[in-house]
Amino acid sequence: MSITIGTHPNNLATWILSHVEALQEPLRQVARDVAFVRYDDGRRTTGLLVEGAIDVGATGSTPPIVAQAQELDVVYLATSRPHPDPGGIVVPADSPIRTLADLRGRSIAFTVGSWQTHALAVAVDRAGLAWEDVTVVDVAATAKGEDFLAAGTDSWLVVDPAYSGLRAIADVRVVAPTEELVRNRSVFFGRGAWVREHPEEARAFVAALAATEEWAAGHLDEVAELLSRSSRGGAPATWRAALATRHWGVHAVDPAFLAEQQHAADLFHRFGVIQRPITVVAAVAA
Repeated sequence: MSITIGTHPNNLATWILSHVEALQEPLRQVARDVAFVRYDDGRRTTGLLVEGAIDVGATGSTPPIVAQAQELDVVYLATSRPHPDPGGIVVPADSPIRTLADLRGRSIAFTVGSWQTHALAVAVDRAGLAWEDVTVVDVAATAKGEDFLAAGTDSWLVVDPAYSGLRAIADVRVVAPTEELVRNRSVFFGRGAWVREHPEEARAFVAALAATEEWAAGHLDEVAELLSRSSRGGAPATWRAALATRHWGVHAVDPAFLAEQQHAADLFHRFGVIQRPITVVAAVAA
């Protein structure tokens, strides 16, 4: 019995689990061979699942929707509590952009294909704009404040720690905070065939994630130090401040989460982000 877990520093639960061996012990009681594949960009998760390089992984809301639209066999396993990270849609302090409608004809930098695509879709929809009304500029998943500034765009979709880094070098203003756009949850999912063949290991993985988040909530200094050494960078003090307001916890997939995902999927189809409509509940484990 084995499990291979994909992990990247934008997903804290899997990243912490991969670095704290004591948290892996209960999982090893069920899946004796526990391996981790580490990478920097969460957008690689779906591809690694399909290739069989990993069995389970975690991202934000967008990748599993795109995977399902591509008729890939992925299965939702669990979700986190919402993460209302500081930041959101941000502009220079003297920008003429005051409302979401003012994004028409403007450019925005973010990690395309991440949960931020979901956030922009919500913003565009609320403003009554078309997707092509906004020019999208991709930045790396590990982009820091200076990288967003160097993108040369009219606005940014950015959260901590990059948001704090941006504030340190530029006078900026938040047009739409994160929590006003999306719930911004971590989403844990797996390769469908593996999940169906290994239900006990899949359940143990979710239990390990829940225990990891519970541990992290009581060890913020250790988590901040760990993340400061990751590819996301940032000073431990910056991370410590961000983590202090984080909502920790891993939960079962429920109707509220599925409704959020379905709303995102419907927006993506309407805006042409995905090429066919999907029914999100079809990717829930039986």
